[in-house]
Amino acid sequence: MIRVHQRFAALGRSVLGASLLVMAMPVMATTDEDDNVEAGEAGASTNNAAEMAKKFGFRSSVLDIALSPDGTRFAILTADDSSKTRVMWGNVAGGDLQHVVSSSGRPDQLRWCEFTDSDRLLCEVYMIRTDGYDNIAFRRKIGIDLSSENVMVLGQRDSSYDARLRQSTGDIVDWLDGTGKILLAQDFVPEAGRVGSLISREKDGRGVVELDTRTNKSKIVESPNSQAERYWSDGDNGVRMIAYRIGDSTAGYLSGRYRIDYRLKGSRKWERFSEFSSEGADGANDFWPIEIDHEGNKVFGFMKKDGREALYSVSLDGNLDYKLVFEHPRVDLSGVVRFGQGGRIVGVSYHEDQPVTEYFDPGLKALAASLSAALPGLPLIHFLDSSNDEKKLLISAGSDKDPGRFYVLHKDRGELQELMVAKPLLTDVPLSDVEPVSYSVADGTNIPGYLTLPPGKTRADARNLPAIVMPHGGPASRDTWGFDWLAQFFANQGYAVLQPNFRGSAGFGDEWYLQNGYKSWETSVGDINAGGRWLVTQGIANPAKLAIVGWSYGGYAALQSTVLEPGLFKAVAAIAPVTDLDMIIRESRNFTNHRLVEEMIGSGPHVKQGSPLQRAADISAPVILFHGDQDLNVSVKHSQALAREMKKIGKSVEYHEFEELDHQLPDSSVRAKMLLQIQQFLAQKM
Repeated sequence: MIRVHQRFAALGRSVLGASLLVMAMPVMATTDEDDNVEAGEAGASTNNAAEMAKKFGFRSSVLDIALSPDGTRFAILTADDSSKTRVMWGNVAGGDLQHVVSSSGRPDQLRWCEFTDSDRLLCEVYMIRTDGYDNIAFRRKIGIDLSSENVMVLGQRDSSYDARLRQSTGDIVDWLDGTGKILLAQDFVPEAGRVGSLISREKDGRGVVELDTRTNKSKIVESPNSQAERYWSDGDNGVRMIAYRIGDSTAGYLSGRYRIDYRLKGSRKWERFSEFSSEGADGANDFWPIEIDHEGNKVFGFMKKDGREALYSVSLDGNLDYKLVFEHPRVDLSGVVRFGQGGRIVGVSYHEDQPVTEYFDPGLKALAASLSAALPGLPLIHFLDSSNDEKKLLISAGSDKDPGRFYVLHKDRGELQELMVAKPLLTDVPLSDVEPVSYSVADGTNIPGYLTLPPGKTRADARNLPAIVMPHGGPASRDTWGFDWLAQFFANQGYAVLQPNFRGSAGFGDEWYLQNGYKSWETSVGDINAGGRWLVTQGIANPAKLAIVGWSYGGYAALQSTVLEPGLFKAVAAIAPVTDLDMIIRESRNFTNHRLVEEMIGSGPHVKQGSPLQRAADISAPVILFHGDQDLNVSVKHSQALAREMKKIGKSVEYHEFEELDHQLPDSSVRAKMLLQIQQFLAQKM
């Protein structure tokens, strides 16, 4: 079975001709909401804004989707109008969806599900617990039949005698092609207090087990090692590569350095492959394995070339020959495309103005072209899953103004069957085109970004509009062309929205990334502010109605923007923002990534000068803040402290805190409430 791992897509083996027949056979929708409300204009009524906030804030009817090994069934994770997530399954041939299991979202969240057999799922549950001071994340994998029976927590059982916290069941190393078994990189936790007992567990570290998802019975494939971090299988000979942590401190802080070993085909002996360092330490390279190609006996991975991520292969025959597979002269590669049950890497993806996929195989290019012809207006096509015989492929397709549709491709019949739409509440709501743009800053650098205008507006008639600059999170991230529910909501409400890929963004190479958006905050925020001025000089934005809205690092940048250039933005909305750089370092001291966080933030004057909390007196615009109290990415204490300080010194600030929600605020009603509150705040303050 073909699987998508992290950011990497997958394709089936056979290709089609030049044309496909599209069959519109949608399964029953998962919501009963009325979708017949028209889009708002600038200055829309409160009732219209509230209705639109509800529609845009609804998370998704398809949070995750998978196809069964025999290709007859699919499973989805679907959101409700609050924080609940349901796992449902349906027959590809059609019919109503059937309920399997659900999570409340407070605190347990179902994150994804995959078939391990045609009638059984493996799902991951994510939850956050507090020890009285720190919020701590836990991940557990469960097995469950489609009939909702035979439910079990997989992996090693928790025990009251456990010597340490088990935060994770472990990671999937190999799905073993729908046999009902998996290779699991399991975290073995020893027991304390049963010393000398015959039933005491003593194994410690991460090892690999072959686990039966129906019975939870397992056998050890790779013995646990306390320094083991990651294992790779080649899909045929089992585990072929391992990464060990090296250089960690005696206090348990990670160094970011790894030793990677590999095996020759048919051998159990580990051979030295390389050392890897996330910081490029002496004697290490930056090649990190992605997937092993069994047939080619080589491993693919990304490595820097001329300061940009390129795709390389390395032979696993003892010679370790590095070969450049693909590079782009201007941007980083963002992912790879896998093909066939062996997982051959047959293409790469990257982002210019729009996402691009380059296929190495001419037949796959033909398949992609056929799908593009069959789905006009939906250029963002992704291959998600496949039946074992690869006669059925699960596909998603979307665009800048289509949140996404899901299809099964019947290759033997040359037919595309529509299963679901991602956001049915937006089906009849006019959405906006997203235009790639660029603008110059003072030193002559061109900053790329995306402009979203109100529905029906063009650059020619977009004049004197209320406008929002919306910097992305990260900072090691970037905005890409496609559907964005935040930008589309504000465009629907009459705003022009600019999303700049400022210097400090990822995806454009090391020179563009600089030191990161914290150490180089003045450059990053300066580029963002220049975007606001560009909207005004182009005549698009009314300078008296120019705001800035951001989430996470984007919220940080939004706050710092008014420090750097008072008066430019008339209102600030910051969602889960970083407000104090030194606080980030202090809060990491109880976690293993403390040294890595220290390195990311650095030391020096920028730590104080680049912290909104330390510059609260210089924040020149009214601020509205939002934060979940179980945020592990950015502690809720950041927003709490800034709200207290701004109120203390008489600054205009509103603060909204949400209980039992993390960084993403995964609750449809909360997101709807937040959108409406921001819209009303901007209308009042500008």
